[in-house]
Amino acid sequence: MAKPPDISPSKNIVHDKDGDRRNPEGGRGETRRGQRWGDFRRAYPGFIFTMLVAVIAMIAVDALIVVKRRAYTAEVARLRSSMSEQERAKTDAIVAAETNKTMITLELARRQAKLEKALHLAISIDSGTMTLEREGAVLREMPVAFGAETKVGPDSIPVVIPRGETSIVKAAAEGITLSGGTTIHPSDATALAQDAAPIPPGSIRVRRSDLKAILPDLNAGMRVFFY
Repeated sequence: MAKPPDISPSKNIVHDKDGDRRNPEGGRGETRRGQRWGDFRRAYPGFIFTMLVAVIAMIAVDALIVVKRRAYTAEVARLRSSMSEQERAKTDAIVAAETNKTMITLELARRQAKLEKALHLAISIDSGTMTLEREGAVLREMPVAFGAETKVGPDSIPVVIPRGETSIVKAAAEGITLSGGTTIHPSDATALAQDAAPIPPGSIRVRRSDLKAILPDLNAGMRVFFY
């Protein structure tokens, strides 16, 4: 009788702890995990490119912030060195009082936004989000981006993002205007990081899809809380 063929697994093929096949003589071959990543990269090249650009942009912004912070620190040190002891003590007291005042204003705005019974907008400067809320219930959360706070004009008028409570003056498809002149502009980019257009100083940018979704609920006089 003929001997049946040997169908046992090859002695030269072993499996590692992840279940991937490798040849002990030829080294480890391409793993399933590597194949999945390669397939994903080939299927979504645009997504990979966008994520890469976003990471580079965030690193560039962080580097710019570090450079500016060092410049400001050096300038503060230079100015303080030219002051007398009495002038430094007076300046420190003023800065501490203004800091406490700002913190109190932000905390009051945060609490009032949570307790407000009417429909309103709440904009968190720290987290970069804008929410449509009512009595603490978040109806929609939207990412936003802020323009730089700076001084413009010959009289060096400061242009900043407001803190505390303000209200809507006009709400339309081209944007939202708040009391005090702050504007919220729509962006057609899917992600705000993809929009390379500069944001005007003191202004806010939101995705057009988010603005379109909440526009029917907005009206002149609606409260807006910044904190």
